[in-house]
Parts: sequence; structure tokens; C-alpha cells
Amino acid sequence: MEHSRSGAALAALADSAEPAVVYGITAVRVENGEVSWVMMGMIAPSLEHWDLRPAPTRLVEVVDRLVEGDTVVTLFPTERGTLQLGSQVTVDLLPGGIETLAASEDRPGRRITDLPRF
Repeated sequence: MEHSRSGAALAALADSAEPAVVYGITAVRVENGEVSWVMMGMIAPSLEHWDLRPAPTRLVEVVDRLVEGDTVVTLFPTERGTLQLGSQVTVDLLPGGIETLAASEDRPGRRITDLPRF
């Protein structure tokens, strides 16, 4: 996995004394304009490979990970076939109390909904 400029702060996680649990989202399923499922896996503390490969994960499970204090990041495919570390993922509350996911940095081409679909 490659570290982008925005992922530089996340790279510090690999150097921390107590390794944090970091999950990566590689793809999304969108229903009615909102993310409903993601392909999410656990990233090794070194941030260089998967501890658990991505698997279909319900939105509520991602929210649970975030509430528990785990870090969730976006991982975008590159032209070389690798993954580039993107922004951290946060929970966003929509009108009516509906939970959805958002990237902490809202840059064109790097939003949650810009990830590949499955």
C-alpha cells in the first residue's frame, strides 16, 4: 500500500508504541444514494499488507468499528494496481438521524462514493 500526502499522518500509526487497529475500505455499494455496504479489511500495523483481506461489510459494522475507536481509512486503486492510502473515514449524520460515512477530507475524486463499486 502506498502512502499519499494525506496519509502521512496515518503512517505515524505504524510507528506508535501501541499499534492501533486500522481498517481499510476498498469499494462501496450505494443504495438510494447512500453507502450501504463496503469492502473492508484489517490492515497490518505496518500499513504494508492485510491482516484480514477485505470482505463485504454492512454500514452498521463500520460505524461500530468507529465508535469502538478503531481507525478506518479509504484505499484507492492506482494505475500500477496498488492501493493508495486516502482519508480517514468518519460517521456523518443525515437529516432524520440516518448514519452514513464520509471521508475526513472532502476532495474531488477521493470521496467515499468515488471508490470502486461492488
